[in-house]
Formats: sequence, structure tokens, C-alpha cells
Amino acid sequence: MPNFIWTAKDKQGKPIVKEVSAETIEESKAMLLAEGYTDLELKSDEIIDASRQAFATANNGRKSRPEEFVRHLGNIPQTPLKLILRSIVHDTAFYLLMISLMVLAIFRGHKANAIVTGIITVGWLVFRIWMSLPQIYYAKLNKAKDWHRWTEVLQLVKSLERIRQFHIIKLPAKELIRARAQALAGLGRLLEALAEFRQCEYQPEVPSWLYKAHLAEIYSIAKDYDKSLEYAWEALEEKQTPVLYIDLASRLLRYKKDTVKAKEILSKVEKDTLTEIIKPGYLQCQGILDYIEGDYVSARQELEVSLKMMEQTRDRPFRDGNISLTKGYFCCVLSKQGDLTSAKRCFEQAREYLIAARETELLEECKKAVGE
Repeated sequence: MPNFIWTAKDKQGKPIVKEVSAETIEESKAMLLAEGYTDLELKSDEIIDASRQAFATANNGRKSRPEEFVRHLGNIPQTPLKLILRSIVHDTAFYLLMISLMVLAIFRGHKANAIVTGIITVGWLVFRIWMSLPQIYYAKLNKAKDWHRWTEVLQLVKSLERIRQFHIIKLPAKELIRARAQALAGLGRLLEALAEFRQCEYQPEVPSWLYKAHLAEIYSIAKDYDKSLEYAWEALEEKQTPVLYIDLASRLLRYKKDTVKAKEILSKVEKDTLTEIIKPGYLQCQGILDYIEGDYVSARQELEVSLKMMEQTRDRPFRDGNISLTKGYFCCVLSKQGDLTSAKRCFEQAREYLIAARETELLEECKKAVGE
């Protein structure tokens, strides 16, 4: 049974974090409402919980506390430099103290003490960087995946596997297997990709519905959209949860322009059962739907809000790709409204990614929209 994490207010109006075990998001919400909690906001759904469980299993069962999870949600830098800077900022008081002691030792002529203090300071920084190694490489891996740099992804997977052998913090093996499978699919080696990912089938941290959802993404990377949709449907049949509704609707719109089925699926999504991570994706999906149906006013509003939400959280994984895709569709909407200058600006900002990800259809649609 999955665990859902919510922020809420208790009967005294005090903000709290609650973790609830339930079969569905809706059931967990009903349980909290029955206990008198208000201002509910979902922070962790089934997919996030599966990821948390996989990380806990890989690290001797240590699972982040709900309060810790919420505190760090969206507050994890996604570049090596930012991660190192965050470590320095976190220990600012320590570094200031050590620098003060070193200056004092030099001033008093105690060179040996100054050297020892300097070694301790540098050693602590090296230790903090070493502790961040898995996170630094995982951030680089997500960046490479986002930009479809599949050869680099394979190299980073190898690096993370080596780090996993000696580091106390370990990424789940299934996460590295999935990344390798995605890279193989992106390099045109689909049969190898499927064989690689088959290692995750029937694993405790990868329930059947999640396995099929990941398969849908692998087929999507390989540009086999029919199989991608087939597995997205199967995943949703097994687990009716908002993120899978939105994922399937997005695929139907982007690959088939099937507004009828997409609209029916999106109608089943309750907005207050969306996590912060998926909310921009829901608005993006609604915007694409309205664009295809010719409602350019609504499409513009939804895509603008989606872009604003994503750009405010640029440090989160896979933001570059989602922002670029949204700007691609936004370009087409702006062109339909006669704002060609803004449309061209959006296209120029999205072009590099659309080429890298081989988003051929949207790329040609943008070119046509701006008159290229």
C-alpha cells in the first residue's frame, strides 16, 4: 500500500506534514478530511513513493522522514557547482570559524596551527563534496537524459555504478538499469533496451503498473508511439492515478492529436490531487488540447501559467525539456493570434531542444508558424 505525503493545517490552524497509507490519493485525502485537517496539498503520490522506497531499499532501509522530504522538495540544486555551493553555504559558520582561527594562528606566528586548521577546513570541504558525489552525478545523468544525450547517459551510468560500489549513499540499481535502457532505446537499440529493462520486471519496488509506465517512456524515446500508447493505456488500467491520466492524455495529444480521448481522460483528474511536480504538466496538457481544438485564448492562458510555474522551479529535473516543449506549442498559439514577434522569440528559445530530442513534428509546426 503506497504512502501519500500531504501538507495541511490541523484544527488549531497549525501547519503540519502527514504521511498516510491508503490505496488511492482520494482515499488518503478523505481520511485526513475526516480527522479535521484543512488546506490539504499533496506532496508525494504513488510514483514518488515508489522512488522513495527504492532509495530506502538501496540504503539499508533508511527512508526520509515526511518532514525532511517536504523540506527538501524542490530545493535540490541540479548542477554540480550549485550542489558544492550549497554545501559551503550549509557550513558557513564552520568555515568562518576555521578561517578566523587560521588568521589568528598566522597573526600569532603559530604556523603549524595555521596549517593544521587549513588542512581540516579543506578536508571538510572535500568530504562534503565526496558525500555529494552520487547526487552530483545523478543530476548530470538527469540533465543528459533530458537533452537526449544518450552516449553521455551510458557513460554516467557506468560512473554511478562505480560510485555505488564504494560510496555509503547508493542510487537504486533499478534506476541505473532504467537509465541504461532509455539510452539504448535512444541510440536505436530497442531490443537491447527492452532486454535490459526486463531485469526490473516483478521487482518489489517496481509494481506492474509502474513497469508498464516506464516501458511506455522507453518506446516513446525509440519513437515507437503506438507501443508507447499501448503500455500507457495498460498502466492506467492497473492504476488510476492523476499522473498516469495526464501522461496518457499528453501522449494522445502529441502523437495522435486525439482530443476526444484526451479530453475524456483529463476530465477524470481532480486538480487538488495533483502534486506540485505534476501541476505544470497538467496545464501544459490542457494548453495543447485547447491549441489543437483552436481555442487559442484558453491555450495561451494555460501554457503561460505552465511556463511560469516551471521557470520558477528550474532546478528540478527535466525542466529544460518540458519548458522547451511548452514554448514550442506556445509559439504556435502566439502565431495563430498574430503575435509573430513573440512566436519567433519562443521558437528560438525552444529550437535547440526540439532538434536534440528529435521532436520533428512540433519542430516543423513551429517553423511553419513563424514562416520559415
